Amino acid sequence: MKSISLLISCFLLLVLTPLTTLAADPFVVSGNPKAPPVVWEEYNKLTGIGPDLAQSILSELGISYTLQVKGDWQQVQDKCKSGEIDMIVSAYKNEERASYMNYSVPYLPQPTVILVEKGREFAFGRWESLIGKRGVTNVGESYGQEFDDFIKDKLNVKYIAFERAIELLNRGEADYLIVDLFTALIYAQLLQGEDAITILDPPATTQTFHMTIAKDSALAKQMPEIDKKLRVLVKDGTVEKLFYKHYDAWKTLIAKRSHFLNRNSGIRSQEHVQYLKDQDAYAKQRISSLLKQNRDGLPAAAE
Repeated sequence: MKSISLLISCFLLLVLTPLTTLAADPFVVSGNPKAPPVVWEEYNKLTGIGPDLAQSILSELGISYTLQVKGDWQQVQDKCKSGEIDMIVSAYKNEERASYMNYSVPYLPQPTVILVEKGREFAFGRWESLIGKRGVTNVGESYGQEFDDFIKDKLNVKYIAFERAIELLNRGEADYLIVDLFTALIYAQLLQGEDAITILDPPATTQTFHMTIAKDSALAKQMPEIDKKLRVLVKDGTVEKLFYKHYDAWKTLIAKRSHFLNRNSGIRSQEHVQYLKDQDAYAKQRISSLLKQNRDGLPAAAE
C-alpha cells in the first residue's frame, strides 16, 4: 500500500507542477537593430554576423533560444540589465555594461570613424580636434570606455536615431558624425552630390565586438563553451566569410533605398560611376586588412 500511495503522490505532483518548471524557457537573444553588417533588423527579424554566430554556437551546444528584436540599441541594453534578455550578439566593452554582462572573447575588430559633409572637412589627428564642434551619433552607442569618457567630459554630442543623425549632418546642423567604419563605408558609396560625406582619417578608436551574456542569466555558465566555439569560428575564417556575405547583403539593401537618402541618386554619369568604383575599392582595402589581421589570430586579450 505504501508503494501505491507513493506512486499516486508522484503522479499528482507531476500533474500539478507547472510546465514551466519541467522545461526551461528558451533563452532570449537580441542585439542592436542598426549595426550592419554585424547585426541589423530586416523584416522584423535580426540578421547579420552576430545572429549567425549565436545561432550556430547555441544550436551546436544544444541550447534552446529565441532570437528577437527588442527595440532600439539602448532598450536592448536596458532589457539585458533587467533580465528580459539573456544574450546580446555584439557589443563593445565599457565599464557600465561590464557591471551586468559577461563578455565573450572578441570576434571582430572595427574602427570608429568621424564622418563629415563633403566640403566641410577639417584636420583630425586627435580627439581634441572635435572640441567646440557639434557632433551626433546613434542612440545607445559606446566606443570604448576612454573615448566614451572623453565624449562625456569634453564634447558636444547628441545621441539620436542614425537616420536623423545623417539628416542633421547633411543639413549642416551637425559638424560630424561618430560611426562604425563598416556602416560608414556603405553610406559613403550612397550619399553623393549635395549629400556626399567624407570619412576622416585616422580612426578615432578601434574596438572589438563580443557576445555578451547577462550575469544573472542561467546561460552565463555556458560562456566557456561559447568561447571555445567562437575562437574556432574566427580562426577557421567563418567570421570573415560571414562578414562579406552580410556586408554585400546590406549594401544591396541600402542601394535599393538610396533615393530616400541621396537627392542625386538617379545620376549615372561617368563621373558618378567612377566615384562608386573608387569608393568600393577603398572599402575593400580597409576591410580586407582588418579581416586578415583578425583571422591571423585573436587579439592578445582573447588568449
